[in-house]
Amino acid sequence: MNRKYYADAYGVDLEALKACIYKAFELADSDDEIKRVVFYSYTKNNFTQINRIFGIDNVNRMFSHPLKCVLCTKPIRCATEITYKKECEYRDIPKDVVICCHMDSKAVCKVDDYLTAKYIIALSWTLDGLKDWKLRWNAQNVLGKNDNENTNTINPILEIALREMDNRMLNSKHFGHPDDEEVCKTYIRAIHKYLPEVTPIEVENFLVSELGWENKNSAEVGKLLQRLKDGRTFRGGKRTYLREYYNDWKKQLKK
Repeated sequence: MNRKYYADAYGVDLEALKACIYKAFELADSDDEIKRVVFYSYTKNNFTQINRIFGIDNVNRMFSHPLKCVLCTKPIRCATEITYKKECEYRDIPKDVVICCHMDSKAVCKVDDYLTAKYIIALSWTLDGLKDWKLRWNAQNVLGKNDNENTNTINPILEIALREMDNRMLNSKHFGHPDDEEVCKTYIRAIHKYLPEVTPIEVENFLVSELGWENKNSAEVGKLLQRLKDGRTFRGGKRTYLREYYNDWKKQLKK
């Protein structure tokens, strides 16, 4: 089941915001695990459009006390990046439908790491603001429009390489152990050398959406590849026999 939704907007677009709200209420009402709907944005200053729908006094109260709404069986509240992080960082019960209001891909990806966010609905401020996040999750448009550019395809050799890398890192999915970091850096060197068309965001998207990495850890891997593409380097990772890795990936592809 798709748990990622979006609506593209350009600046103020109350109709797009309302579509996100209606979808959030629909999800909350149909899922017994959901305990509340959360309007989420950078700071309290970014809730201007929410004020226009629910009223500024109600919105101000929603930062500290959830509000009951006749249109939804679950309470609704407001949270900023800082307050939501503090509240949910160490909890793992999927209980929220989170509407990310007028945010870009980088900001929305942070919410992906919170296990409390069972459903995420993102609303952009610029037409391309959510492009990377939409592609990562093949997110569904709440406005009902088809978006053929959202299909997330990946080089099959890259998929083999990343799955193999993940297994050799013992599924740690981070650099917590020096051996895992060494493995990851070796694979990134091989990918850079023999799959030069691969972009950092492709690697990050696959690690998160298919292999279950946290966004913050996949971003570290993406940064390694970007360093090599920028003509720089990093310490660690084998520099020799990388072609053997690539040849083995091609053999696996033919099986």
